[in-house]
Amino acid sequence: MSGEHNTEGAARTGVGAGVVSAAALPAQSGPPLTEFELSVGERKILQFKKKPQITAVAELVWNALDANATEVHVELRRSSMTAITDVVVTDNGHGMTLERARTAFQAFGNTWKSSRTHTEGGERILHGRNGEGRLFAFALGDQLTWESTAKVGDTLVGVQIRGNADHATIWQIEETEPTREKPGTAVRISVPQGKPLNSLERDDAAANLTAKLAFYLRAYPHVRVTFDGKRLDPSDIMVGEPVDLQLDLPEEYAGEDPPPVVTFVEWNKRMGDRKMLICNADGIALGEHGSDWSDGIISFTPYLRANLFNGLSVDDLHGLTMSHAGLLDAAVKAVQKHLAVRGAQISAEVVRQLKTEGIYPYDDQPVTGALAIERQTFDVVVTAARHALPNKRAARSLSVNLIRTALESNPSDLHTILEKVLALSDDDRRHLKNLLDSTDLTHVIGAATTVTNRLNFIQALRKILADDHLRKNLREVDQLHPMVAKNLWLFGEDWNMTRSELGLTNVLQAHLEDHLGEDVVLEHELEAVTQPDGRSGRVDILLFRSRRDDNSTERLVVELKRPTVKVGPKELDQIKGYARAIVDDPQYSGVGSKWRFYLVTYDYSEKILRDIRQKDRPAGLADVQDDYEVWVKSWGEILDAAEKKLRFFQEQLNYEATDDRVTQHLRESYSHFIPDALAQPQGQAEETREQ
Repeated sequence: MSGEHNTEGAARTGVGAGVVSAAALPAQSGPPLTEFELSVGERKILQFKKKPQITAVAELVWNALDANATEVHVELRRSSMTAITDVVVTDNGHGMTLERARTAFQAFGNTWKSSRTHTEGGERILHGRNGEGRLFAFALGDQLTWESTAKVGDTLVGVQIRGNADHATIWQIEETEPTREKPGTAVRISVPQGKPLNSLERDDAAANLTAKLAFYLRAYPHVRVTFDGKRLDPSDIMVGEPVDLQLDLPEEYAGEDPPPVVTFVEWNKRMGDRKMLICNADGIALGEHGSDWSDGIISFTPYLRANLFNGLSVDDLHGLTMSHAGLLDAAVKAVQKHLAVRGAQISAEVVRQLKTEGIYPYDDQPVTGALAIERQTFDVVVTAARHALPNKRAARSLSVNLIRTALESNPSDLHTILEKVLALSDDDRRHLKNLLDSTDLTHVIGAATTVTNRLNFIQALRKILADDHLRKNLREVDQLHPMVAKNLWLFGEDWNMTRSELGLTNVLQAHLEDHLGEDVVLEHELEAVTQPDGRSGRVDILLFRSRRDDNSTERLVVELKRPTVKVGPKELDQIKGYARAIVDDPQYSGVGSKWRFYLVTYDYSEKILRDIRQKDRPAGLADVQDDYEVWVKSWGEILDAAEKKLRFFQEQLNYEATDDRVTQHLRESYSHFIPDALAQPQGQAEETREQ
């Protein structure tokens, strides 16, 4: 670059370490070559290879601007395979003479800028004062070359400076013929084959660089900076004007004049580089702090501006969390507070626009419970996706309703909709996911959907069992059993995600006919149970599940009796005998399993009340031993117990189980498992009954 690209250096001499003097090497012909060995050490220099790539480009641009350049061009030269082979930064600044190059490149941390606040001639504010800027170029490539032309009186002079990562302490400076007709500098960084420069090739690379230079470019509009052929203009990507956020400062900063402030700049496109920028009071970015800010709604950059940051070295920037912890904390809190306010403003505007278009999917009535949470989440999602919504009304309305449907029924579908339908970028979806995860709204909606569906199922099953016609026509094999198998939470939440244990079938089958009779069929054999007309027959069904952890094994066996069967002493004795036969079977005897046997029926005889209403036992517990329990439960008792567990959530969700709601739930979720009369609309159902 055309400014003095300040380097760390001591000349290579034979006198001793730390002696700074230039030794001209003998040359066969042409101007002498001066070689410097930097005493700071190779490890220190190569640390700059790890710097962010956009930051490295910014440092090269700053060096040009500090040399009074009005034109700075960053060129990404590519091979035929589109890979970047060279990064070239050219400017029209005042350039370097041989003497100035020697002065600039031989001393690390020592620069002519350190004693000045403005460029030569007092034209503009200086950025660099640490003598480290040129070393950032190692983040882009291994071979660095500066070719500079300066004017001495009426004569143009040239100089070339070379550095190489393989010999990072060695720098060569050579006087050359001028390579251009006017003053200026070109920096060329050769990129090793296979080295990715992903940050420079991203769609937001120019915007990220613009953010770092924004205040400077606004202060000096005659300065022109281009990146990969695109001019950097903050006004193209800024939303409104920057906002200064006042900080709740610790007392130690009371004497600062002007006081430190965070300037919040909002962008109209997503930025990949979203760290807080540490700046002087004029907004000139000196470094970065912290991790990337993540917000699903707003793309922004916070600039922490303070005079006390002038002249910070790289090491100083790394130590900010210790030296200025109170200030940084105040800055973060101010940004968080502003984000909340600004996010609410944007969301309100998006909702207002959708209402004006007539496609906002909620009415203006006050809402509570799950619907309020769903609506709140919808507002967040549609606001974050506002730029991706189609412009045409039909497609726009469809997209809005797809978002609402996903939130209402299955929030896990939301990311698919955002990706496939709205084509939201990976970054936008990632930021939105972080936002939703941090608020936990989708988890609440998922829980609300689960609770609502369970309440609907309870009321739907009640509806079937309470209606004589529906109950008599309910088939156990292909209707009752599949519905129960999908809702095993009725017997305890831990059973909801369990599966059948195939290893149980032989033991269960071996004792089945002896104890439960020919009318009981294992669930995996139901396909063989048919009537002459091909429809599933009427039998009692044995449903079984197993669950394990590191310490125990539990097994659930449920005998589903036909609703037409009234359970009495015979059926109770059968299930008790069956339970004992199973746990005494050599395969399971003494293995430490816990068994729970349920006999589930529509109704039971008064003759077994003494057995299932015993003192100091829970209602329904007919037999209990160390390794098993036998329960007799009516559907009414099971549904009452399940509903009681959900009652708290029911109140929070403001849920009311209307007949239309539960019937619709049955038709949508269990259309293949309900009696024909219930599966049809009301008019058709009544006609079916009359026939």
